[in-house]
Amino acid sequence: MDTVQVDFIAIDTDWDKKVSNHHFDIYHLSGWIHASATVDKGKPQGVIAHYKNKEVLLPIIIRDIDSACWDATSTYGYGGPLMDKTFTDAEIDTVLDEIKAFLFEKGCVSLFMRLHPIINKEWIPTVGKALTHGLTLMSDLSKSEEEHWSETQNRHRRGIKKALKMDVVTKTEYLTKQNAMMFSSIYKETMLHVKASDYYFFDDDYFFNLLEHLQDKILLITAYQDNKAIGSSIYTICEESGIMQFHLGGTLNAYTHLQPSKLITHVARDWGRESGYKVLHLGGGVGSNLDSLYEYKKGFSSQELIFKTYRLVVNAEKYAELVADIWFTDSDLCSDFFPLYRKEPTKEEVLEVDQAESLATIS
Repeated sequence: MDTVQVDFIAIDTDWDKKVSNHHFDIYHLSGWIHASATVDKGKPQGVIAHYKNKEVLLPIIIRDIDSACWDATSTYGYGGPLMDKTFTDAEIDTVLDEIKAFLFEKGCVSLFMRLHPIINKEWIPTVGKALTHGLTLMSDLSKSEEEHWSETQNRHRRGIKKALKMDVVTKTEYLTKQNAMMFSSIYKETMLHVKASDYYFFDDDYFFNLLEHLQDKILLITAYQDNKAIGSSIYTICEESGIMQFHLGGTLNAYTHLQPSKLITHVARDWGRESGYKVLHLGGGVGSNLDSLYEYKKGFSSQELIFKTYRLVVNAEKYAELVADIWFTDSDLCSDFFPLYRKEPTKEEVLEVDQAESLATIS
């Protein structure tokens, strides 16, 4: 009788060798997982399962809850599981059941994974839950230069032409310590301008980690005017899968009128096409919303993908206990946030807690 074998595996070069046997992206590689662990303040860990000579790989980041329990999240970006294509739905369910039991024994409370819109698009689990959040956009790089220009919206064409007319030029290069610092400065100014949450303010160590482990898979495209860097974007490139993706970008506030980001995106698409990549995944809006960022990206391609996350409550009793220990409003309890016990209370909720505790003290 075939049994499922589940175990932990270190995120290292041996892990990368196993990953290379699958259709993978940069987000599954050890270098990316280690860099992401600095963002989520956790420890990189691989989960490997074998069943009927087939394999499932889960790249996760372990975050401590207390001395006995922990939970797991996926890397920043689009990670998700890797598995043999010959798995049937029933076989995957069997494997997931055993992975859940294994994680329970190891002290895991919950597992959260961002699914890859391309690699995991066909995966519909019944153990745990896959939740659909919204749409992302992808440009087909097998199209010609003329086809790409044709599907570029007029407003973006005007922006590209304006940037070129104002003598904005671009430089495409791999990540170095010097240009990483330059990018970090531009990016942080943009995040301040758009009032992004703290999560999006990456430390310089994050970029240095990418440089150290993935230099040949990180592309930096920077726009200059009069030799001054005015906008810059990071793209990930995975030659093995043919997938190129936008990761992070920014423009100096004083130069947004020159629309360098549109020129950068145009140049990135050209680079991907000319370098033989299959797709340029642009991503979606903030929080997967159909917002202005989504509309901006749609100006370069209207080909849509679905973004989903995977949620698995491993220890239901401990999960309920952790949620019960936090002051939540009724709307919070109905929220899609996962795991719910890690949701940050709003200022209004904190005020309600303070008032309740004050009343309790008076009485």
